Amino acid sequence: MDLGNLLTLRYDPSVEETDSLRKITYEDLKNRKGPFPSSKEVENALRSNIRKKITDSGAEKISVALSTGVDSNAILSLIRDEFPNIEVHCVSVSFDEKSEAIAARKIAENMASHFHNVVIDNPLKDLPHIISILKEPRWNVYQFYFIEKSSQFSDLLFTGDGGDELFGGYVFRYKKFLNSYDQALSWVERARLYLDCHERDWVPDQAQMFGPKLQFSWDRIYMLFKNYFDNDLDPLDQVFAADYHGKLMHDFVPTNSKLFNHFKVTGIAPLLDPSVIDISMRIPPSLKYDRTRNIGKLQLRDILSRQNTVVLSDKKIGFGMDLGTLWTRIAKEIVTSTLDNGRIFEDGIINKQFYTKSLKRISDTLDVRYISKMLQLLSLEIWYKMFVTFEIGSKTSL
Repeated sequence: MDLGNLLTLRYDPSVEETDSLRKITYEDLKNRKGPFPSSKEVENALRSNIRKKITDSGAEKISVALSTGVDSNAILSLIRDEFPNIEVHCVSVSFDEKSEAIAARKIAENMASHFHNVVIDNPLKDLPHIISILKEPRWNVYQFYFIEKSSQFSDLLFTGDGGDELFGGYVFRYKKFLNSYDQALSWVERARLYLDCHERDWVPDQAQMFGPKLQFSWDRIYMLFKNYFDNDLDPLDQVFAADYHGKLMHDFVPTNSKLFNHFKVTGIAPLLDPSVIDISMRIPPSLKYDRTRNIGKLQLRDILSRQNTVVLSDKKIGFGMDLGTLWTRIAKEIVTSTLDNGRIFEDGIINKQFYTKSLKRISDTLDVRYISKMLQLLSLEIWYKMFVTFEIGSKTSL
């Protein structure tokens, strides 16, 4: 595991994932020929996968991870359409008063489904336990909560994973990337621009964070993205390929897999079925993302438009949290009490001066990028003491 990659990208692409997805090739994206797949073809593939998974399992009740987003709503509506009598338990997670729980409950009830909202007051207290499962220094693992809750109702959990990466859901990043993109840019400049669109994963003085035991280089980070940007593909195809082979393949899928195994739950992501992936690769970016309106997931939205009983909220917040509120309320005390005399500084892994300067910056500006980085260092300290120095166990309380 490369800590430099993990602390910069939030995943490590140098680790080969044994249960990962198939890789997307240049030929997959370059040699498309019309007529291109319709949303109906996507829908039929999803329905086929859902029918097979539920029928083969013999399940009388299932769970669905539900937000108010397009992906989970599309999956829930198709499940209910295919199996009108099966018992469905929808599970959501909220961290503060801005949660989607009220809207998600309406969606679940509209689909004749039970609804369960897991309210997390302190998402940091479970970090030692979560890190002991994942064996990696991660902190923002909200999946832990809905997978744990869903296991109370069924050993079959459906998710909307893959919708963003396959059908163009990261519109806030596409717009920024395209507005600065130029065909004349070198692949390094394109990779840098791509990472600039992920600015919450790293901080401007990122290189100063590492101690003498870790050799960090931005050039080495950029090299990880060479295959995706050193080509003549459509700019959004380059982004989609990087997204797919990045967070999806090396973070979301393996992280979920470890949690599914821990809670003895079979996780099913119909959008990541090989047939759906193949169809998505045949659809050009212009048919997934409307640049003029800055709207993505056009095929999935079409599917939902044919399901007359689905009501979405006006604004999707997602399974996220307000980092400023979290820091002020509980995180600052937990971070400082754990890290002020941290082993990651003592053993030369992380530069303590960076930590001290970052705390000052947060105090002055409440910069969420640095709050996120402090929480990442908190998880690194826990992981280090758990798997390197063996000073703590999974039952340690923060």
